[in-house]
Amino acid sequence: MNIKDVANRAGVSISTVSRVINNTAKVSEDARKRVEAVLKETGYRPNSLARELQQNKTYTIGVLICVTELSMSSLSQSINAITDVLKANNYNIMLANSRYHADEELSIFNTFKEKRVDGILYFAAGFAKKHYAMLKNYKIPIVMIGQKSNYIDMPYVIHDDFYAAKTATEYLIQMGHQDIGFIGLPDYDEAAGLERKKGFKLAYEMNNLPLNPSRMTQGDFSIESGYEAMKILLKNPDDRPTAVFATTDFMAIGAISCANDMGLKVPDDISVMGFDDVHVAAFYQPPLTTIHTDTHAVGTKAAELLLSLMDKDNPNKITKYVASYSLMERGSVRPL
Repeated sequence: MNIKDVANRAGVSISTVSRVINNTAKVSEDARKRVEAVLKETGYRPNSLARELQQNKTYTIGVLICVTELSMSSLSQSINAITDVLKANNYNIMLANSRYHADEELSIFNTFKEKRVDGILYFAAGFAKKHYAMLKNYKIPIVMIGQKSNYIDMPYVIHDDFYAAKTATEYLIQMGHQDIGFIGLPDYDEAAGLERKKGFKLAYEMNNLPLNPSRMTQGDFSIESGYEAMKILLKNPDDRPTAVFATTDFMAIGAISCANDMGLKVPDDISVMGFDDVHVAAFYQPPLTTIHTDTHAVGTKAAELLLSLMDKDNPNKITKYVASYSLMERGSVRPL
Protein backbone atom coordinates (compact mmCIF):
# COMPACT_ATOMS: atom_id res chain seq x y z
CA MET A 1 0.00 0.00 0.00
CA ASN A 2 1.34 3.40 -1.01
CA ILE A 3 -0.01 6.89 -1.56
CA LYS A 4 -0.92 6.07 -5.18
CA ASP A 5 -3.07 3.14 -4.00
CA VAL A 6 -4.83 5.42 -1.50
CA ALA A 7 -5.53 7.96 -4.26
CA ASN A 8 -6.97 5.28 -6.56
CA ARG A 9 -9.23 3.86 -3.86
CA ALA A 10 -10.49 7.31 -2.87
CA GLY A 11 -10.90 8.44 -6.47
CA VAL A 12 -8.73 11.52 -6.03
CA SER A 13 -5.30 12.69 -7.12
CA ILE A 14 -2.08 11.85 -5.29
CA SER A 15 -1.64 15.56 -4.47
CA THR A 16 -5.07 15.62 -2.80
CA VAL A 17 -4.10 12.66 -0.60
CA SER A 18 -0.87 14.47 0.29
CA ARG A 19 -2.78 17.64 1.22
CA VAL A 20 -5.15 15.68 3.46
CA ILE A 21 -2.31 13.81 5.19
CA ASN A 22 -0.19 16.92 5.73
CA ASN A 23 -3.10 19.35 6.18
CA THR A 24 -1.22 21.82 3.98
CA ALA A 25 -4.01 23.23 1.78
CA LYS A 26 -7.78 23.40 1.46
CA VAL A 27 -9.49 20.23 0.26
CA SER A 28 -13.20 19.77 -0.39
CA GLU A 29 -15.06 18.13 2.46
CA ASP A 30 -16.18 15.27 0.22
CA ALA A 31 -12.62 14.50 -0.95
CA ARG A 32 -11.28 14.74 2.58
CA LYS A 33 -13.85 12.29 3.91
CA ARG A 34 -13.11 9.79 1.12
CA VAL A 35 -9.36 9.97 1.73
CA GLU A 36 -9.76 9.69 5.49
CA ALA A 37 -12.07 6.68 5.05
CA VAL A 38 -9.45 4.88 2.94
CA LEU A 39 -6.70 5.78 5.41
CA LYS A 40 -8.78 4.38 8.26
CA GLU A 41 -9.74 1.26 6.30
CA THR A 42 -6.21 0.43 5.18
CA GLY A 43 -4.28 1.76 8.17
CA TYR A 44 -1.92 3.47 5.74
CA ARG A 45 0.54 5.92 7.27
CA PRO A 46 3.15 7.75 5.21
CA ASN A 47 6.81 7.28 6.07
CA SER A 48 7.53 10.22 8.36
CA LEU A 49 11.18 10.48 7.35
CA ALA A 50 10.27 10.59 3.66
CA ARG A 51 7.68 13.27 4.38
CA GLU A 52 10.22 15.32 6.36
CA LEU A 53 12.81 15.09 3.59
CA GLN A 54 10.26 16.03 0.94
CA GLN A 55 9.03 19.08 2.85
CA ASN A 56 12.39 20.01 4.41
CA LYS A 57 10.75 19.90 7.84
CA THR A 58 11.31 17.81 10.96
CA TYR A 59 7.88 18.39 12.50
CA THR A 60 9.66 19.09 15.78
CA ILE A 61 9.37 22.19 17.96
CA GLY A 62 12.04 23.05 20.52
CA VAL A 63 10.66 24.14 23.91
CA LEU A 64 13.18 25.83 26.20
CA ILE A 65 12.19 26.37 29.82
CA CYS A 66 14.18 28.09 32.59
CA VAL A 67 13.22 26.75 36.02
CA THR A 68 15.21 25.54 39.00
CA GLU A 69 12.61 22.93 39.92
CA LEU A 70 9.82 22.00 37.50
CA SER A 71 7.54 20.80 40.30
CA MET A 72 7.71 24.30 41.82
CA SER A 73 6.75 25.95 38.55
CA SER A 74 3.46 27.21 37.13
CA LEU A 75 4.53 26.09 33.64
CA SER A 76 2.74 22.74 33.59
CA GLN A 77 -0.54 24.10 32.25
CA SER A 78 1.27 26.10 29.56
CA ILE A 79 3.27 23.05 28.47
CA ASN A 80 0.12 20.91 28.41
CA ALA A 81 -1.60 23.50 26.22
CA ILE A 82 1.42 23.72 23.91
CA THR A 83 1.49 19.92 23.60
CA ASP A 84 -2.21 19.82 22.69
CA VAL A 85 -1.91 22.48 19.98
CA LEU A 86 1.26 21.04 18.46
CA LYS A 87 0.00 17.45 18.56
CA ALA A 88 -3.17 18.52 16.76
CA ASN A 89 -0.91 19.92 14.04
CA ASN A 90 1.32 16.80 13.84
CA TYR A 91 4.33 18.30 15.64
CA ASN A 92 6.52 16.70 18.29
CA ILE A 93 8.24 18.52 21.16
CA MET A 94 11.90 18.60 22.14
CA LEU A 95 11.99 19.91 25.74
CA ALA A 96 15.09 21.36 27.41
CA ASN A 97 15.66 23.17 30.73
CA SER A 98 18.49 25.70 31.20
CA ARG A 99 17.87 26.08 34.98
CA TYR A 100 18.56 29.82 34.70
CA HIS A 101 22.06 29.39 33.23
CA ALA A 102 22.50 31.76 30.29
CA ASP A 103 25.40 29.80 28.79
CA GLU A 104 23.34 26.62 28.95
CA GLU A 105 20.54 28.41 27.11
CA LEU A 106 22.91 29.35 24.30
CA SER A 107 24.08 25.74 24.12
CA ILE A 108 20.47 24.55 23.89
CA PHE A 109 19.77 27.00 21.05
CA ASN A 110 22.73 25.47 19.20
CA THR A 111 21.36 21.98 19.83
CA PHE A 112 17.95 23.00 18.50
CA LYS A 113 19.67 24.33 15.39
CA GLU A 114 21.65 21.12 14.91
CA LYS A 115 18.48 19.04 15.31
CA ARG A 116 16.80 21.23 12.67
CA VAL A 117 13.72 22.05 14.74
CA ASP A 118 11.08 23.94 12.78
CA GLY A 119 10.44 26.51 15.51
CA ILE A 120 11.21 27.34 19.14
CA LEU A 121 9.06 28.29 22.13
CA TYR A 122 11.31 30.04 24.62
CA PHE A 123 10.18 30.43 28.24
CA ALA A 124 12.69 33.17 28.93
CA ALA A 125 13.84 34.36 32.35
CA GLY A 126 15.74 37.28 30.87
CA PHE A 127 17.32 38.35 27.61
CA ALA A 128 20.94 39.50 27.80
CA LYS A 129 23.24 40.94 25.14
CA LYS A 130 24.83 37.52 24.65
CA HIS A 131 21.42 36.20 23.61
CA TYR A 132 21.09 39.00 21.09
CA ALA A 133 24.54 38.30 19.65
CA MET A 134 23.50 34.72 18.89
CA LEU A 135 19.87 35.17 17.90
CA LYS A 136 19.98 38.33 15.77
CA ASN A 137 20.76 36.20 12.69
CA TYR A 138 18.95 33.07 13.86
CA LYS A 139 16.80 31.76 11.02
CA ILE A 140 14.47 29.54 13.07
CA PRO A 141 11.16 31.19 14.14
CA ILE A 142 11.10 31.88 17.89
CA VAL A 143 8.33 32.99 20.23
CA MET A 144 9.33 34.22 23.69
CA ILE A 145 6.99 33.36 26.55
CA GLY A 146 6.92 35.35 29.76
CA GLN A 147 9.38 38.05 28.69
CA LYS A 148 9.93 40.57 25.95
CA SER A 149 13.37 41.60 24.74
CA ASN A 150 14.81 45.11 24.85
CA TYR A 151 17.54 44.06 22.42
CA ILE A 152 15.68 42.43 19.55
CA ASP A 153 12.17 42.64 18.09
CA MET A 154 11.05 39.08 18.78
CA PRO A 155 7.45 37.81 18.92
CA TYR A 156 6.25 37.25 22.48
CA VAL A 157 3.39 36.13 24.72
CA ILE A 158 3.52 37.61 28.21
CA HIS A 159 1.60 38.11 31.43
CA ASP A 160 0.99 41.68 32.53
CA ASP A 161 3.31 41.21 35.53
CA PHE A 162 3.70 44.91 36.34
CA TYR A 163 0.00 45.80 36.55
CA ALA A 164 -0.95 42.46 38.10
CA ALA A 165 1.50 43.04 40.97
CA LYS A 166 0.24 46.61 41.30
CA THR A 167 -3.34 45.28 41.50
CA ALA A 168 -2.37 42.77 44.20
CA THR A 169 -0.67 45.45 46.29
CA GLU A 170 -3.52 47.92 45.88
CA TYR A 171 -5.94 45.22 47.02
CA LEU A 172 -3.95 44.74 50.24
CA ILE A 173 -3.85 48.51 50.78
CA GLN A 174 -7.62 48.74 50.22
CA MET A 175 -8.04 46.02 52.84
CA GLY A 176 -6.33 48.35 55.31
CA HIS A 177 -2.76 47.02 55.12
CA GLN A 178 -0.13 49.75 54.91
CA ASP A 179 2.83 47.79 56.27
CA ILE A 180 3.31 45.02 53.70
CA GLY A 181 6.20 42.60 53.49
CA PHE A 182 7.41 41.65 50.01
CA ILE A 183 8.89 38.33 48.89
CA GLY A 184 10.19 38.87 45.39
CA LEU A 185 12.50 37.23 42.88
CA PRO A 186 15.92 38.16 41.48
CA ASP A 187 15.97 41.07 39.03
CA TYR A 188 17.55 38.96 36.29
CA ASP A 189 14.07 37.51 35.84
CA GLU A 190 12.75 40.69 34.28
CA ALA A 191 9.06 39.77 34.39
CA ALA A 192 8.50 37.82 37.61
CA GLY A 193 11.40 39.54 39.37
CA LEU A 194 11.78 43.12 38.21
CA GLU A 195 8.32 43.95 36.82
CA ARG A 196 6.41 42.55 39.80
CA LYS A 197 8.64 44.47 42.19
CA LYS A 198 8.09 47.67 40.19
CA GLY A 199 4.33 47.14 40.37
CA PHE A 200 4.51 46.68 44.14
CA LYS A 201 6.55 49.86 44.56
CA LEU A 202 4.28 51.93 42.31
CA ALA A 203 1.20 50.97 44.32
CA TYR A 204 2.95 52.23 47.46
CA GLU A 205 3.97 55.43 45.70
CA MET A 206 0.50 56.13 44.29
CA ASN A 207 -1.02 55.70 47.75
CA ASN A 208 1.57 58.02 49.33
CA LEU A 209 2.85 55.29 51.63
CA PRO A 210 6.47 55.08 52.81
CA LEU A 211 8.29 51.96 51.60
CA ASN A 212 10.36 50.26 54.30
CA PRO A 213 13.45 48.63 52.70
CA SER A 214 13.60 46.08 55.53
CA ARG A 215 10.28 44.69 54.29
CA MET A 216 11.81 43.75 50.91
CA THR A 217 12.98 40.13 50.81
CA GLN A 218 13.73 37.67 48.04
CA GLY A 219 13.14 34.01 47.22
CA ASP A 220 13.76 31.71 44.27
CA PHE A 221 10.25 30.41 43.37
CA SER A 222 10.46 27.51 45.86
CA ILE A 223 8.37 26.85 48.97
CA GLU A 224 11.57 26.68 51.02
CA SER A 225 12.68 30.14 49.91
CA GLY A 226 9.28 31.59 50.84
CA TYR A 227 9.63 30.00 54.27
CA GLU A 228 13.10 31.50 54.80
CA ALA A 229 12.04 34.95 53.56
CA MET A 230 9.07 34.92 55.94
CA LYS A 231 11.43 34.11 58.84
CA ILE A 232 13.27 37.35 58.06
CA LEU A 233 10.03 39.36 57.94
CA LEU A 234 8.79 37.91 61.24
CA LYS A 235 12.06 37.81 63.19
CA ASN A 236 11.17 40.84 65.35
CA PRO A 237 7.89 40.17 67.23
CA ASP A 238 7.49 43.90 67.90
CA ASP A 239 7.98 44.96 64.29
CA ARG A 240 6.08 42.73 61.91
CA PRO A 241 4.15 43.59 58.74
CA THR A 242 0.39 43.08 58.79
CA ALA A 243 0.43 41.42 55.36
CA VAL A 244 2.91 39.77 53.00
CA PHE A 245 2.83 39.74 49.20
CA ALA A 246 4.75 36.79 47.78
CA THR A 247 5.25 37.02 44.02
CA THR A 248 4.67 33.29 43.47
CA ASP A 249 2.11 31.01 45.08
CA PHE A 250 4.72 28.48 46.11
CA MET A 251 6.65 31.15 48.02
CA ALA A 252 3.33 32.26 49.57
CA ILE A 253 2.70 28.69 50.72
CA GLY A 254 6.16 28.62 52.28
CA ALA A 255 5.41 31.93 53.99
CA ILE A 256 2.16 30.58 55.46
CA SER A 257 3.95 27.47 56.71
CA CYS A 258 6.56 29.64 58.42
CA ALA A 259 3.87 31.78 60.07
CA ASN A 260 2.15 28.64 61.35
CA ASP A 261 5.43 27.32 62.79
CA MET A 262 5.96 30.63 64.58
CA GLY A 263 2.53 30.40 66.20
CA LEU A 264 0.78 32.89 63.92
CA LYS A 265 -2.54 32.23 62.22
CA VAL A 266 -3.21 33.28 58.63
CA PRO A 267 -5.13 35.50 58.13
CA ASP A 268 -6.03 36.29 61.76
CA ASP A 269 -2.53 37.40 62.74
CA ILE A 270 -1.02 38.13 59.34
CA SER A 271 -2.39 38.14 55.79
CA VAL A 272 -0.65 36.50 52.83
CA MET A 273 -1.14 37.23 49.12
CA GLY A 274 0.20 35.05 46.28
CA PHE A 275 0.66 35.28 42.52
CA ASP A 276 -0.02 32.72 39.71
CA ASP A 277 -3.03 30.78 41.07
CA VAL A 278 -1.44 27.35 40.79
CA HIS A 279 -3.81 24.41 41.19
CA VAL A 280 -3.03 23.81 44.86
CA ALA A 281 -3.74 27.47 45.80
CA ALA A 282 -7.50 26.95 46.05
CA PHE A 283 -7.10 23.84 48.22
CA TYR A 284 -4.44 25.04 50.65
CA GLN A 285 -5.38 26.03 54.21
CA PRO A 286 -6.33 28.75 54.23
CA PRO A 287 -7.25 28.93 50.53
CA LEU A 288 -4.82 31.38 48.99
CA THR A 289 -5.86 34.84 47.82
CA THR A 290 -3.81 35.38 44.69
CA ILE A 291 -3.49 36.76 41.18
CA HIS A 292 -4.83 34.33 38.58
CA THR A 293 -2.75 34.15 35.42
CA ASP A 294 -4.17 32.06 32.59
CA THR A 295 -1.12 29.93 31.90
CA HIS A 296 -3.12 27.52 29.74
CA ALA A 297 -4.19 30.36 27.44
CA VAL A 298 -0.60 31.58 27.30
CA GLY A 299 0.59 28.17 26.13
CA THR A 300 -2.19 27.89 23.57
CA LYS A 301 -1.59 31.37 22.19
CA ALA A 302 2.19 30.90 22.04
CA ALA A 303 1.89 27.64 20.08
CA GLU A 304 -0.68 29.16 17.71
CA LEU A 305 1.49 32.22 17.21
CA LEU A 306 4.51 30.07 16.37
CA LEU A 307 2.53 27.97 13.89
CA SER A 308 1.37 31.20 12.27
CA LEU A 309 4.94 32.47 11.97
CA MET A 310 5.99 29.17 10.39
CA ASP A 311 3.15 29.32 7.85
CA LYS A 312 4.59 31.20 4.89
CA ASP A 313 1.14 31.44 3.29
CA ASN A 314 -0.40 33.26 6.26
CA PRO A 315 -0.12 37.06 5.83
CA ASN A 316 -1.93 37.88 9.10
CA LYS A 317 0.79 37.16 11.61
CA ILE A 318 0.19 38.28 15.21
CA THR A 319 3.53 38.81 16.94
CA LYS A 320 2.58 40.13 20.38
CA TYR A 321 0.04 38.98 22.96
CA VAL A 322 -0.52 40.11 26.57
CA ALA A 323 -2.56 37.66 28.65
CA SER A 324 -5.24 38.87 31.03
CA TYR A 325 -5.18 38.39 34.80
CA SER A 326 -7.71 38.51 37.63
CA LEU A 327 -7.75 38.77 41.42
CA MET A 328 -8.88 35.62 43.23
CA GLU A 329 -10.23 36.51 46.69
CA ARG A 330 -10.09 33.50 48.99
CA GLY A 331 -9.21 33.09 52.64
CA SER A 332 -5.63 34.23 53.29
CA VAL A 333 -6.26 38.00 53.52
CA ARG A 334 -8.44 39.76 56.07
CA PRO A 335 -9.41 43.43 56.33
CA LEU A 336 -7.99 45.53 59.15
